[in-house]
Amino acid sequence: MEVFIPYENRKINVETYLLDVLQFHLESTPYWQRNLTKRKIDELVSSDFKETVYNLSRLEVNQDLLRTRWQEFRPRNLKNTRLSFSSGTTGPQKYCLWSEDYIEIQANYLAYYLSKRGIMLKNAIIQGPTSIYKEVYEKLVNKLGGDPYFVGLRVEGLKPIIEDAAKKGEKKLIKVLKEYFAIEIQKTKRLLEYDQDINFMRSAWMMLAFFEEFYGDKQNIKFVMTSGLGYSPQNHETLKQKFERVIASYGYFAFGDALGKYVNGNLDYYPAFPYAIFTAIKEDGEIAKYGEEGHPLFIIARKDLLLILKENNEKAKRIGPTEEFPWDGIRNPKRKLPQ
Repeated sequence: MEVFIPYENRKINVETYLLDVLQFHLESTPYWQRNLTKRKIDELVSSDFKETVYNLSRLEVNQDLLRTRWQEFRPRNLKNTRLSFSSGTTGPQKYCLWSEDYIEIQANYLAYYLSKRGIMLKNAIIQGPTSIYKEVYEKLVNKLGGDPYFVGLRVEGLKPIIEDAAKKGEKKLIKVLKEYFAIEIQKTKRLLEYDQDINFMRSAWMMLAFFEEFYGDKQNIKFVMTSGLGYSPQNHETLKQKFERVIASYGYFAFGDALGKYVNGNLDYYPAFPYAIFTAIKEDGEIAKYGEEGHPLFIIARKDLLLILKENNEKAKRIGPTEEFPWDGIRNPKRKLPQ
């Protein structure tokens, strides 16, 4: 199957690409040396892409290994890597490695699609964990011609705080976050007051509520990119009334951001294919049909990282290719706030 990759302006043969990645990890990566063989690789990759995705879904990795034995997924000859980790807001942190090449790929993917959507960036505030996230977004902002201001958010130990506050409702949760991130909120406001050329902000959707004096036609922030636990089409519709452009994303420590598109009241997310492949798995283990709901399955297929991960605490619909994104995505992923 050949697929055109718009953000790289090239066509790829997906079967050839996947065979190459699988063979590389068979030769180089401790975990996959124990779990793959040459014969098995040949059986996994079919001319029918849906069948290939189903076959790869059988290799789902236990996510606990990414908390305690993540080094087993590092290719032995891999150099110039960066440690990526999950936020820890929904469970114990998980870890993996990214290469410098993939950091560049992720920044190029974001820059291409943000430009296509009319993001005319000057300078930007990026809020988030101090990790790969910081490097990707600094590169992104530079590619779009601006200067980035990074405000690190302390996420360690946040999970029990979120769980306790969420039991009392969204208003209580936002109040608790305002207290927890008081220093970071103050720093962000000072930056917005200092540099009138800041017109773009990347942050969790709940954090945006703390900067409303900087919204509007005569204020700084025109464009926002946002994501986060509990983000929904309803939240997106509300934010659309406040900004010139709102870009939704689905953030994940192993592949970065998958950009969202708001279509007929739905949030559709498409990753940086072929480095990440999305589908949905039904309870019986079968691939969902287009429009059917299942658990999101992510196939991360790169030379620096091979993972097949299913989000058992989340549901989403499988959706098909579009002209903008000529590969599968997921619609309206839902993970309930902790109860």
